[in-house]
Amino acid sequence: MFKKSIIRVLAITIIGLAASSSAEAAFVVGGENGWQMSFDGMINAFMTYTVNDKDPVGTTNNGSVGIDIGPGNTRQGFRIHTGLVPSILAFNVKSPNINGVDYAARIALMPQINNFGTRTGFGPDSPGGPRLDIREVFMTADGAFGQFLVGRALYLYQGRNLLTDMTINGVGVNGGLLGGGTTLGHIGYGYLYTDFGAQFRYTTPDYSGFKWAFSLNDPSRIVSDEGYQATTINQPRFETELSYGTTYSGGKMQAWLSAMYQEAKSNSEGHKVASIGGAGGVQASYGPVEAVVSLYGGKGLGSTFIQDFDALDFTGKERTQYGGLIQCLYSIGKAKLGVNYGINYSDRTDAEIARQQGAVIPGDIYGSGIAVLKSQQALVGGLYYSVNKYLQLVGEYTWARNSWYNGQKQDANTVALGTIFIW
Repeated sequence: MFKKSIIRVLAITIIGLAASSSAEAAFVVGGENGWQMSFDGMINAFMTYTVNDKDPVGTTNNGSVGIDIGPGNTRQGFRIHTGLVPSILAFNVKSPNINGVDYAARIALMPQINNFGTRTGFGPDSPGGPRLDIREVFMTADGAFGQFLVGRALYLYQGRNLLTDMTINGVGVNGGLLGGGTTLGHIGYGYLYTDFGAQFRYTTPDYSGFKWAFSLNDPSRIVSDEGYQATTINQPRFETELSYGTTYSGGKMQAWLSAMYQEAKSNSEGHKVASIGGAGGVQASYGPVEAVVSLYGGKGLGSTFIQDFDALDFTGKERTQYGGLIQCLYSIGKAKLGVNYGINYSDRTDAEIARQQGAVIPGDIYGSGIAVLKSQQALVGGLYYSVNKYLQLVGEYTWARNSWYNGQKQDANTVALGTIFIW
């Protein structure tokens, strides 16, 4: 069932953010002939209390803010668990300059502190045990030509949409009371989860603040949450990003545009589908104020996780999905006060509209009794206090609502308190 599948995905995939933004290594060990090894990492833990409305009856499972809630049950609960980002232990190796080129490699292990809703857990391989995610395994070559990256890293498409979300340092949408994985932040509630994966990537040198990156990526199946699957994939997924960054008196700014494209075919009928999307945003600061606006849209994307759950309808037609996030942060001494709001929309296809009107469509196993997810929205208010450069205290309140095309809604409210230690 989708509910069990999404819990497993949350447990093993949701965000190792600090991943793609290079951390400042706490320990650097010199080797022979100019070689260096360094280590960096992070540990976080949050106490959360969540109150979820009952699961709506007669809806597609995708998008349920309760995830592990059965129909008719209003649930509330307390947990101590990892936030949006797992803990991190990263190993970095850097070569001396060789003929104008600097080579480097990074392996990042990302464990989580919580079990899967049970007291007894004996490690990543045991039922209910804590999860260990290997999100980064890559090497780079940097020179006057720019940078080549090969291996497993954060994907380009919607990567910065995720990285500029303030709930990266917190919890955001909790995503389920009994889950063993990370929380959602605004994943599905302002942007989609870009994920980490295998790729070959090239990034140009900096041209007066502008950079362009292009990657060939390990492709994915493109599926429906009602059973339709396009799993024949004979080409890479293409992703690209154009970014610009600058500093000015009193602040700094970055802007970006990213895009992706991939095709896949159904094994049974040879029907071809495609995922195509665009995204962009601006992050700017002036004095104590920082603001972010980011957007995305496309077809065959999904409502929460790209391509893997509800990118298609039950006939194999690509859904149209889009959304965005706005955010404002204000710094007062060592503290930052922040608020952000995000929303994702999923349009119905012609077949889904016809089904809701009572039409009988071949291959429809649910009929007019099933409703399609319409939107997912969340509002987060947070306080982020830096005790020192290594330790941060976090408090957040999150309201989330999912809505379906038959008029049903489900709300969730979460209060989170926790800490992050970075080295």
